[in-house]
Amino acid sequence: MMHKMQGKIFAVGLTGGIGSGKTEVGKIFETIGAKLIKADLIARELIDSNKSIRSQIEKTFGKDIYLSSSKLDRQKVGKLIFANRNLQEQLNRIVHPHVINQIDAEIKLLKKSKKYPLIVVEAALIYEAGTEDAYDYIIVVDASEESRIKRLIARDNASRDEIMNRFKAQLPQEMKIEKADFVIQNDCDLKSLQEKCSFIFGLLKQLSMLQNEPEVS
Repeated sequence: MMHKMQGKIFAVGLTGGIGSGKTEVGKIFETIGAKLIKADLIARELIDSNKSIRSQIEKTFGKDIYLSSSKLDRQKVGKLIFANRNLQEQLNRIVHPHVINQIDAEIKLLKKSKKYPLIVVEAALIYEAGTEDAYDYIIVVDASEESRIKRLIARDNASRDEIMNRFKAQLPQEMKIEKADFVIQNDCDLKSLQEKCSFIFGLLKQLSMLQNEPEVS
């Protein structure tokens, strides 16, 4: 019976305040070989397809919160929750447990398959949801407030006041940075951002080999 060494496959949480550029960072990690799981896509699919979630959302926001296409009216919900933190907390309590369960299941399957050297979960509310212990490491993407505001104005056509309300609805960026294992500063050009991601990717691969797990073949 032969034993070869298999590096531990890390699950890494990727987070940061809105407008920080975590989606771009996630894409870069995916391009260089990581498996990317996007929590917001899982949440969207569950919100539109899970009957239990829909029923609870309708009780909280009213029946007209879903469009005739059976999809959630995200524009309306966005305005409501960013103006009322209590509503946002209620929505999170409805959706988060289902999203967390699905992500956990996907991570287990991916680790078992050994297809990818790294699993990256892009999720805005890792610390807010208290799920940081589910990950081997956490990466926080940071950018100056002004950079974040400019990106959000360009992306969402949102007003400065709306953006500031969104900032207030999330844990302060400074607190996320304090808790992070790695911080990627994203006030730079794309090439510099790619270099930073590649460096962390390489470092995590090296760390994984230090936690070798024997594989029987």
